[in-house]
Amino acid sequence: MSISRLLHLGLSLLLLTPGGANAIELLNGKLAVNGFGTLGVARSTDSNAEFIRDISQQDGTAGDWDGDVDSRFGLQLRADLTETLDAMVQGVSRYDHNGSYEPKLTWAFLRYNPDPAVTLRLGRVALDSYMLADSRDVGYSYLWVRPPVDYYGTRHLSHIDGGDIVLRRPLGDGLLWGKLYAGLADEKVNSDLAGVVLDATGSRVYGGHINYEVGRWRWQLGLGEIDYRLEAPDEFLNQLDLLAFFQPRLAEGLRDAVSPTTIQMSSLGVAYDRGPLQIQAMLGQLNRSGDEIDLTTAFITAGYRLEPVTPFVSLSGARTRGFALSEFGIPSNEKAGLTQQTLSLGGRYDVARNIALKGQVDFINVDQVGLMWRHVQPDWDQDTAVFSLALDFVF
Repeated sequence: MSISRLLHLGLSLLLLTPGGANAIELLNGKLAVNGFGTLGVARSTDSNAEFIRDISQQDGTAGDWDGDVDSRFGLQLRADLTETLDAMVQGVSRYDHNGSYEPKLTWAFLRYNPDPAVTLRLGRVALDSYMLADSRDVGYSYLWVRPPVDYYGTRHLSHIDGGDIVLRRPLGDGLLWGKLYAGLADEKVNSDLAGVVLDATGSRVYGGHINYEVGRWRWQLGLGEIDYRLEAPDEFLNQLDLLAFFQPRLAEGLRDAVSPTTIQMSSLGVAYDRGPLQIQAMLGQLNRSGDEIDLTTAFITAGYRLEPVTPFVSLSGARTRGFALSEFGIPSNEKAGLTQQTLSLGGRYDVARNIALKGQVDFINVDQVGLMWRHVQPDWDQDTAVFSLALDFVF
């Protein structure tokens, strides 16, 4: 997306939201329309590898300003059917595995709320197996230009077709609540292996998390499991058959990467918000067969509100043990996996009640590129800075 086109689109959208952050209500308030969006540009300092926001994206930024990495737009429609039953639909347009902005239906559920202690949803629901997961497309809801890539970038499943249930009860001075969810995935990922798009549709996802909110603190512990299946196109499988004649171990490893497997997810998160100080921290683990690619991720962010500006600093990282390339018949002492760490500095300026302007610079050091980069060149030194600007809005 060109910068001029992005700015033109942004001005057009802002003209649609002059009255603040209130929803558009129809039929005496029984029907409500909300929207959100991000107009973002990002530029990496290195042309030898393309920086992406998450592994669902086809391409990224490499030495030039790019408007695709962070820009996204969404609309929500809520209908109150009875006092205890409502319906919600959400569509989001964002840069995807095909290099397009084709809108996707990310929510479509019925919600039953018989009393404040119980909420049941059935249909297509957000997969919020860790903090901020259900709002990562809504840039206005957080400090950063984008959620820390080292933590959220590999977690590409954003919704499931199934349902969830939330139970709440007071405990001490706070609120204890938990969620259980189960369903099937319906998303695709660009693997950057000869442009192959892998289809995770039909992967079974189930799990839950327990939360405790007291005062300015919120704690969350999450556990889940994905019976993960990635369907590869026939062309890719035929190429593996050919590769097996020359590099049998490498072909076997690539075939294992698209074979059905089970992934266990666990996470621990904490958030603190009191006065001007905001702190968020998360630790996550993704385990699958073979400890070489078990993934440990973490981040911590601190921000301090100096109305209307909030500067922040963030540290994040992702680490796998990795496979020795020599095991695959490749003459190299390096490993293949995902290991990188990022220092982020930035600030948020609240222009209005429903508009925020953000700036951020990420200093990234990479040891193993994994799938978090696109079109990596052999002479890349694996150190990159990424400069980002974003205009977030809601209505």
